[in-house]
Amino acid sequence: MSAIATEAALNVVPASNTRARIRGLLLSTRARVCAYSALMIAPCFWHSRVQAGDFSSHLYNAWLADLIGQGAADRLVIVPQWTNVLFDLLLTALMNVFGAWGAEHIALPLVVLIFVWGAFAVVSALSGRRPWYILTFLVMLAYGWVFHMGFMNFYLSLGLCFWAFALLWKPDLISALCAVLLVALASLAHALPVAWLTGTMAYVWVARKIRPRDRILLGFGCLALLVIVRHLLLVRFPARWSAEQAISMTGADQVWVFSSKYYPLEILLLLVWLSLFRQVARHHGEERLLLGIPFQLCVIISAAVLLIPGAILLPGYSHALRFISERMSLVVAVMFCALLGRASPGSHQKAAIAVMLGLFFSFLYVDTRALNYVEDLMEQSVAQIPPGSRVVSALCDQRRDVNLLAHTIDRVCIGRCFSYANYEASTAQFRIRAPYANPIVVSEYRESGALQEGNYVVKPSDAPLYQIYLRRNYIATRVLKAGDVTGSTCFESTPSPRNLFREHSPAN
Repeated sequence: MSAIATEAALNVVPASNTRARIRGLLLSTRARVCAYSALMIAPCFWHSRVQAGDFSSHLYNAWLADLIGQGAADRLVIVPQWTNVLFDLLLTALMNVFGAWGAEHIALPLVVLIFVWGAFAVVSALSGRRPWYILTFLVMLAYGWVFHMGFMNFYLSLGLCFWAFALLWKPDLISALCAVLLVALASLAHALPVAWLTGTMAYVWVARKIRPRDRILLGFGCLALLVIVRHLLLVRFPARWSAEQAISMTGADQVWVFSSKYYPLEILLLLVWLSLFRQVARHHGEERLLLGIPFQLCVIISAAVLLIPGAILLPGYSHALRFISERMSLVVAVMFCALLGRASPGSHQKAAIAVMLGLFFSFLYVDTRALNYVEDLMEQSVAQIPPGSRVVSALCDQRRDVNLLAHTIDRVCIGRCFSYANYEASTAQFRIRAPYANPIVVSEYRESGALQEGNYVVKPSDAPLYQIYLRRNYIATRVLKAGDVTGSTCFESTPSPRNLFREHSPAN
C-alpha cells in the first residue's frame, strides 16, 4: 500500500509547474504565430464580403478570364505579361476550384499574412529581436489605405519583397536563392516594390563597406540621385507631382482610410511613434541611431515619397500609374516600425496603442458594413434586370477624392451581368484586353473614365444599357437610351439602413 502511495506521489505534478508548462506553450513562437495569424485575418471574415476598392474589379476580371477561356466573351483576349498579374492568376486558379466567394476568402487572408509576417521579418532583422508589440502597428497598416484601395498586386509584391529583404539582410547561399525566387514572384505581381528592394539592397551593400560616419555622405548622395531621377521622370514622361505628397512622408497616413474620423488616429499614431523613437534614441545613443542603416533607410524612402512624381504615364499604357507616393508611404511606415523594434513600450504607450487599435478596427467594421449594405441593395437591383445585360453604376461617395463605390458593381455582376465601365481591359496594364469594340466592356479608357465620372453620352451601340443610381432614399435601376448622359448620384453621408441619401443629379 505504501509503495502504491509513493508511486502516486511521484506522478503528481505541482500546479505551479503545470501553469508554467501551459504558459510556455502559449508563449512559444509557433503558438504565437498561429494565434496572431488567426486574429490578423479576422477582418476578412467579419462581413459576407471584403470591401477593398479595386479588389472587386480583380475578382470580376478573374471571372471574365474564365469566360474568355470558354469562348464566351466575344472580342476580349488574354495577353501574356510579366508584371501586374500574379494576384489575378491566383484569383483565377482559386475561383475555378472554390468559386468567387471561396477565392475571395482564401486569397485576401493569404496576402494579408504574407504582408504582415514579411513586414515583421524586416522588423526582426533590423532590430535583432522579435518585438511582438510591433504587430499591432503592422496589422493596422495591413488593413490601411493601400489594402482598402484594393491595390492587391502591389500589396502582394511588397509583402514578398519584405520577405526577400529579411533573407538578404544577413544572407547565406540558401537564403539568397530563396530571396531571388521571391523577387521573381514579386516582379510578376508589381514592379514598384521590386525597384524599392533593388535600390535599398544596393544602399545596404555600400553602407556596410564604409565607415558609419561616411554614411552621411552616402545618404546625401542618395538624395541627390532621387532629385536627378525626379527630373528625368518629369521631363521624359507625362507625370504629375504635388506638394501634398508630403502628407505621406511619415507613413501614418495609411490609417486614414475612409473619412475624417480616422484623422485623430493618424495623429495618435505619430505621437506614439515619436515617444518610442525618443526612447530608442535615449537608450542606444543619438549618434549611433542617426548613423545606423535603419534610420537612413527611413530618411531616404521618406524623401523618395516626397520627390518622386505621384503619377506617371508609362509608354504602352492608356492609364497612368497613380498614387505612387501613397503606396510607398506604406514602405515608410514599415521601415519606421523596424526602427522602433528596439523600444519597449511603457504602460501609457501600451494603453494608447490599445485604444488606437480598438478604434481603428471599430471604425473599419462600421464603414465596411455600410459598404456591404450598399452592395446588398445593388444586388437586389441587378436581380431585376435581364441576365447578361450591360450595367453601369452612377453611385459615388463624396467623403474622399477616391470614389469608394466605383468598382462595387463589378463584384455584383459576377455570374449575372457585364460591368460595362470596368477599366482594366482598356488600360493595357492588365492581362485582359479589349482591342476592339465589344458587347462586354468599353474598349477605350477615356470612355471608362467618363462612365465612372457620370459624363458619358450613351451611343446607339451601347443600348440597352442599365444604370444603378440613387433615387431619394433607395437604389433603383433605369434603362439608358442613345443620347442620354449617365450622370452621378452621391451619398451625402455613410450609407446605412438608418439614414437617408441625397440625389445629386436628376433621375430620368
